[in-house]
Amino acid sequence: MKKEKKVIKHRILDRNTVLGMVLLTALSYLMVSIVIGFVVGGIVGITVRLLNIPGSETILYVAYAAAAFLMLAIHKRWFYPEFESNIRTDNLGRWLLNGLGILLAIIVPDIIIMLVTKGNYAAPTLTTLHTSLMAGVTEEIIFRAVPVSYGMRQIKESKKIPMILVTSTLIFALFHATNIFAGANAQATLIQVFSTFGAGAVMCALFLRSGSILPSMMLHFLYDVYALMNADSVSESGIMAEALGTRDIVCNIVVFAVEIGLVLFLLRKSVLEDVMTLWNKKWNKAENNEQI
Repeated sequence: MKKEKKVIKHRILDRNTVLGMVLLTALSYLMVSIVIGFVVGGIVGITVRLLNIPGSETILYVAYAAAAFLMLAIHKRWFYPEFESNIRTDNLGRWLLNGLGILLAIIVPDIIIMLVTKGNYAAPTLTTLHTSLMAGVTEEIIFRAVPVSYGMRQIKESKKIPMILVTSTLIFALFHATNIFAGANAQATLIQVFSTFGAGAVMCALFLRSGSILPSMMLHFLYDVYALMNADSVSESGIMAEALGTRDIVCNIVVFAVEIGLVLFLLRKSVLEDVMTLWNKKWNKAENNEQI
């Protein structure tokens, strides 16, 4: 006999979907960057110093990525037993390949513009790889996996899927405005918020379609590696300390247009019901409704 699954009620989160997404994003950020990250990073940092282990910087970045996955486990346990997973999905290989195709569609126009205008590229460094890895893992869990999956738990109609995407992506974009406090140029920060909205929307659409956060993580990581290779506008750590020139502004506009086009294709009207079916299955909604 199949064990009965009990739906867990979350009174504060269940009152308003948008508010719930905001609260879960804030909680995830605090847990990953302060609570879990501080503890895990602190333990790892002390250990590598006491044992004089080489590559301590790499180990610390990996520790924060591990903290993000721990948050993902906490999220799953919080909604246990109704939620299946933010990682497992059917046809994962297909969606990883689709993620690579999306990456090419985004960066090829930028590469063409950079080559025509003789822009400068810098080879990836260990710092850029570290930065990209941590951003790809932690930001996808904080801004996509936790709030978006929760949003799909709440809605009952496929026409509300765009609301989930816009809400999570807007939070993600506005978060990058805080780079101004890290020394980023005001004009460059404003443009980054604009471009981050486009990139975040694509990653969110890929997550919604695939049902797994892994393709979005891969896309985010590789996209950031490429973005940090633009030696003319960004530092190794991702901070744009100077105003962007005309070429970089044009590149951002072109890439944004491509990204919005990809989002509209990934979440075209004809597939929204399939997306809803996928997430209803992941949340066991059919079984939960039978118990009510």
